[in-house]
Amino acid sequence: MRSPPTETPPIKVEQHLRLKSMADLNKRLSELVDTYGVPGASLAVWSGGTLTEAAAGVVNLNTGIATTTNTLFQIGSITKLYVAAMCLQLVDEGKLALDAPVRDILADFNLGDEDVAAQLTLRHLLSHRSGIEGDYFEDAGRGEDRIAKFVGMLGAVPQVHPLGAMFSYCNTGFVIAGRLIEVAGGLGWDKAVRARMAKPLGTPAFSTLPEQALRYHTAIGHLGTPGKLMVTPIAYLAQSNAPAGSMQMAPARDIVTFGRMLADGGVAPNGTRILSEAAVKAMHTANVVCPQGMHIDEVGLATFMWDWDGDGVMDTFGHDGSTIGQAAWLRYHPASGTVFVLLTNGGNGKGMAQELMRDVFAPAGIAPKDAPEAKELMTFDPALYVGRYANVMETVEVSAEGSALVATIIPSPAAAVIAGTRRVALEPVSAELFIGVAPGYTESATYHFLRRDENGRAGILHSGVRAHKRVAS
Repeated sequence: MRSPPTETPPIKVEQHLRLKSMADLNKRLSELVDTYGVPGASLAVWSGGTLTEAAAGVVNLNTGIATTTNTLFQIGSITKLYVAAMCLQLVDEGKLALDAPVRDILADFNLGDEDVAAQLTLRHLLSHRSGIEGDYFEDAGRGEDRIAKFVGMLGAVPQVHPLGAMFSYCNTGFVIAGRLIEVAGGLGWDKAVRARMAKPLGTPAFSTLPEQALRYHTAIGHLGTPGKLMVTPIAYLAQSNAPAGSMQMAPARDIVTFGRMLADGGVAPNGTRILSEAAVKAMHTANVVCPQGMHIDEVGLATFMWDWDGDGVMDTFGHDGSTIGQAAWLRYHPASGTVFVLLTNGGNGKGMAQELMRDVFAPAGIAPKDAPEAKELMTFDPALYVGRYANVMETVEVSAEGSALVATIIPSPAAAVIAGTRRVALEPVSAELFIGVAPGYTESATYHFLRRDENGRAGILHSGVRAHKRVAS
């Protein structure tokens, strides 16, 4: 595992953004909302010692109510950074250990694979290396015991890959981590988040339950592709998946406050120490290097990490979030003290996020990496890739059409409300990596074909940060 250097050379940051005023920022956001078919968005940026906020569009296409900088959006899996932070607080308190078996705390913990259940650690969970089916979203109810009930339902959940073998995004694992927080810390999930994060950070609008969010102006998600969007019929994912990010809502500025705390070595803007410096360093230390060309370079403890200046050292950190029709992005660059948060409620938010990140981080001399480029003249044997790959969320059927590959993505019945079946043409980048753009979007997704057998055929398709196991030729 590689740690970042203890001292980072300071980067001179000029006046905030290429966008020189609040009016400019609001105009830019409004233009991009239209360009990318996003119903509504809220942006907050900390840079040069100043918080700048902007909002555009509407919170709900049916009502037409305008988005404001006070609007709460679902932050999705940005929640996972909060989970890691709370776990590390408990590690510092001597109540959890990163490399001890989960069963030291949850004695009756079970999975489909007994060996994995016995060996699984908190580090496996927080670095997405458990290999557990990651998108098990069975609803365990709404009571204060909902996290415990969910974890008690995992006895038959299978593995996608062996324990510790690779990075494969795992929502299920973070619900288990949430249960560890409850048991080791002595507070239920909602109370733990308030006591350990929301209150000491000074972010009272941060909500873990719908009844908390009702105190504020809230956004609803929209499904479909840009230009063909509809208000989602389901507002939230299951409450029992809350530690994975199913419920949390916040205004963009609250997530900036959290990001500033991580960028400042664990001290919140109000002066409260939330995390030890050692805990922040642990979050920013790589546990796994991602396949080359993936849109994440390395993964720490819940933290996605990037080398945006190309010097071989991770310099930018954060996480993305996605729920039913909403998406969110957090990026923070400690060397320049820049924190970026974008919250959206449908459409091509990813394309908009990429443009805004380039604007925001330009004064720091960094920018998100360009997507891999296809090699038009590259030849390959389609037989090594063709087949059916699956996990609990979706099946990907890779077929040959002439000399080209096409991926047909078929969601499971439980995931069908979020996205329908779609076909994506795949273009080769290397023998391992292909890219494809889903209909209605502008940013390419990566398709890594891994774990070759003796005949050279891929055993794992890694796409959407998730492993899909080959289930048929």
